[in-house]
Amino acid sequence: MLKTITTLFRAQVSEVEEAIFDANATRLLEQRIREANAAFEAGKRDLAMVLAEEAGERRLTAEMGLRMAEEEAAAMAALEAGGEAEATMISERIAGLTDDLRAHELAARDCAEAAHRIRRSLESNARLLGELRRGLATAKAAAAVDRANRRSLSAAGVSDSAIQEARRTLERIRVRQSEQRDFAEAMERVERDPSLKTPGASMGPRIPATDPRSVLDRLKARRATSGTSSTTP
Repeated sequence: MLKTITTLFRAQVSEVEEAIFDANATRLLEQRIREANAAFEAGKRDLAMVLAEEAGERRLTAEMGLRMAEEEAAAMAALEAGGEAEATMISERIAGLTDDLRAHELAARDCAEAAHRIRRSLESNARLLGELRRGLATAKAAAAVDRANRRSLSAAGVSDSAIQEARRTLERIRVRQSEQRDFAEAMERVERDPSLKTPGASMGPRIPATDPRSVLDRLKARRATSGTSSTTP
């Protein structure tokens, strides 16, 4: 059971690592190119130092050659003058200079070989860096196209949704406007209907519910009764 859980955990970690790598592949490549470029620049500095060391050794070698030539000339002059002891001392100095010359020549040769190896490595690295930079540019372009495509698809989805919402909103507005027009037209018809006029000064004579003739008959009867009462002694 524990082995199974451990295997599943490693699988999950691997999937997470792959997802992180996929999401940041371009940035990882940029960082690795920066590191490779820093190493390349350090290699160029190493080459410069080795070349400078070689130049110094070759300069010392030339100086040793001149000193040896001078000492050999002095030894020859001493021998011609019969100065065996002096010639012997000069020969000892020449022997030391010869050893130094060989050491400097060997050092110069080692520097030259090292410079050759470094130069070949730098030339190879320069080609690789060029390929990496071109690959990075291609990867960036592909990533930009991919992002543009995703944004386009997302925008298309949002646009479709927005268009549908806008259409529904427009339909609601049209329905509301139609309802308002219907109400306004109905209200206008109501206002024009004479039977629905509001009572007021502008209205014609009011038609009473009580019959005016009955009122008149009642008044005449009262007047007759009043006149009879007034003639009685």
